[in-house]
Amino acid sequence: MKKNPCLERQQRVVDAFPAGLDALLVTNLSNVRYLTGFSGSSGVVILEKHKTVFVTDFRYQEQSTNEVGNAAQILVYQTAKASSDAVIGEHLKKSGIRTLGIESTMSLGAYEAFSKSFGGTLKTTSGLVEAVRMIKGEEEMTALRRAFEIGDKSFAKLLRYIKPGKREIEIAARLEYIMRIEGSDGPSFDSIVASGERSSCPHAHPTDRKVKAGEMVKIDFGAIWKGYHSDMTRTVFVGKADAKFREIYGTVLEAQRRAVAALRPGAVANAVDAVARDHIAAKQPGDVFGHGLGHAVGLDIHESPSLSKKCDTVLRAGMVVTVEPGIYLPGWGGVRIEDVYRIDTELERLTNTPNDLLELPV
Repeated sequence: MKKNPCLERQQRVVDAFPAGLDALLVTNLSNVRYLTGFSGSSGVVILEKHKTVFVTDFRYQEQSTNEVGNAAQILVYQTAKASSDAVIGEHLKKSGIRTLGIESTMSLGAYEAFSKSFGGTLKTTSGLVEAVRMIKGEEEMTALRRAFEIGDKSFAKLLRYIKPGKREIEIAARLEYIMRIEGSDGPSFDSIVASGERSSCPHAHPTDRKVKAGEMVKIDFGAIWKGYHSDMTRTVFVGKADAKFREIYGTVLEAQRRAVAALRPGAVANAVDAVARDHIAAKQPGDVFGHGLGHAVGLDIHESPSLSKKCDTVLRAGMVVTVEPGIYLPGWGGVRIEDVYRIDTELERLTNTPNDLLELPV
């Protein structure tokens, strides 16, 4: 029988427990899925040193049996008779857990409610599971590759739909529809479609604005396969690109190429960011690139590490990160180009859509 990868993940987190911690209460649903395979919306994990317990309510009894399997002992309660806090508290009492780690992402309300049912010491932890999640296993890479394949296929089909007169919201809706047809669980995030001068806003939401000939359209989107997210940005031109767009696009593309060349095991995240940032600063004065160069992707669209000024993480083989420099000029528009790579001695490019300047027929 093939070994459940969740068991190895659990052990890696346990090995990272700080001294004095008896168990970890995992409430972040992405972390719950990573450790058990459970994809529902209500479940927590009690990760002990020699045992893992998954707690959910009656609605997910069958689903948890199918998804969690042998990755954890499953405790199912009926909401009409008990609360999750009471069930968890009773288990911890029976197990003799005195010092329990909780994730820093737990809400204040949940913390206050749970602390009343647990008689031991609560210790806030930060990033224990997330640190293990930085390195993607082969089963994770299989899901990621499929998510990116869906994204690539969907974008290729979308290009035939982008014409003068199409509204941004129509283009976004068509893209998300195509991704669903191609097999996506849903969009990785609300798709960004911004045309003309609106493209200078990095995270512009699509509007009723109609695309015009002779302007750029920035499209940032992603697909999901078995919980794993893809992410890609392309800035296309409707018609024949003018000289200014070609210049800006060329600067962004060269910044990305230089950053990718610096992307390797042992590199420091903020140093890779600086490679792209310095190139843009030398070509385009002013504060035109105000966000980080990239971020990791996986079960969440934004994971650690980030490629930014603030992140001094040393990059390691198995990390999957975006590289997405941009230039944003209010009143004119913006260009962002985003591709995703698995870091290793030889990079694996997960986005297979070409990133050269693309001019769409009108």
